[in-house]
Amino acid sequence: MKCTKCNREAEFFVPYAGIHLCREHFVEFIDRKVKAEIKEQVHFKKDDRILIAVSGGKDSMMLMHEMHKIFGNWRNFEMIAVTVDEGIGDFRKECAQIAGDYARKLGMEHRVIRFKDYIGITTDDVAKVDSQLKPCTYCGVFRRKVLNMYAKEIEANYLLLGLNLDDFAQSILMNVTRGDVARLARLAPHKKVAEGFVPRLAPLRKVLEQEVRDYNRVVGIPYHHGRCPYAPLAIRDEYREFLNSLEKRDPAVKFSTLNFFDKVKPYVEKDVKQKLKPCKICGEPTIGDICKACELKLRYEKLKNQE
Repeated sequence: MKCTKCNREAEFFVPYAGIHLCREHFVEFIDRKVKAEIKEQVHFKKDDRILIAVSGGKDSMMLMHEMHKIFGNWRNFEMIAVTVDEGIGDFRKECAQIAGDYARKLGMEHRVIRFKDYIGITTDDVAKVDSQLKPCTYCGVFRRKVLNMYAKEIEANYLLLGLNLDDFAQSILMNVTRGDVARLARLAPHKKVAEGFVPRLAPLRKVLEQEVRDYNRVVGIPYHHGRCPYAPLAIRDEYREFLNSLEKRDPAVKFSTLNFFDKVKPYVEKDVKQKLKPCKICGEPTIGDICKACELKLRYEKLKNQE
């Protein structure tokens, strides 16, 4: 099969667009989507400081690559890559090494921040103590808090996350089925920024997970191929399998899910009027008296004392 754009042999078929692409035009196709999404979400200004969350996995490594490719020669704003070490054995240390090596190759500064330093405990700690709540519950809440704290600490204007379309579609469905309208309203990208939060952006949100894998392979972007050892415990895998099964019948189902979210988000944001105040323990913005991260830490400490 020939490439839809040229006479070269096509290596990729894009079912939701009905096109066949060679390697060169596949990379161009993805680059164009990412550029368009960045333009839709934000207009970076002179002297902005951009913090890129880089786990070392395929998505965040592609994000770092794309930001360098698009803005690498534009010296008017600063880009810093940061890896969060959640304290999961040696797993994140290996990821951070790959992220740091590639960041240096791109001429980008790379830093590592740790749960232990900001929260006082690690994901391994909570996994040993709490037999009811999954480690991922703690980890997700702690990671969001730590990234926001660090972004404010270095006075970053934006925090960029390497979330692909699959991630977004799964999160949308998870929040809908749980009836969690508040969390649905808080999904990135953020154009209306709440006080105390650094706005989060998601440049890869219209790129499928498989497209990320293919792009990294073609371009030669290194990444850590392993999965977090706690990932199989998360309910997200069930939503992933559900959406993938639907995708076999409807190639555009993940895009449709995202489009639905984009259309209802303004109404959801208007309906969910949350007044934020400083957490009584850590000072981070929260709806109640204590933020979710501190609430979970108190739960951990209580269980730890019962041992």
